[in-house]
Amino acid sequence: MPYSVDVARKPGVLCLTLTGRLELEEMREFVSAHNAAVDGFRGRDYRVFCDLRALAPLSPEATAEFERAKAYSAARPNFRGSAVLVTSSIVSLQHQRTSVTSGVMNTELITDDEARCWDHLGKVQRVAR
Repeated sequence: MPYSVDVARKPGVLCLTLTGRLELEEMREFVSAHNAAVDGFRGRDYRVFCDLRALAPLSPEATAEFERAKAYSAARPNFRGSAVLVTSSIVSLQHQRTSVTSGVMNTELITDDEARCWDHLGKVQRVAR
């Protein structure tokens, strides 16, 4: 499977990993799994750790689907922030653009340094709207 959605790795953190070249249908499945995991927090605060180190650039259609997942989190009052681990400059730019348009960029860190990601998640505290 080209993605994983894990809520057990670290309490209060939704850990996402996407790898390879996700096609549109796979991205739709990922978005459904992401949204179900978000709903599973049942109002408890959560943060998102997203590992995109092995993700290939996405098609415009798959990118739009990914943006939907981010917007879903941004709309939740219990979402506190996110950190994205990425090494590809193209994937980083795609991710940054959709983070801005989906409303998560103000509490997100995008970096190639995993320790910085976890440090950020330990501190970030978006105020609920």
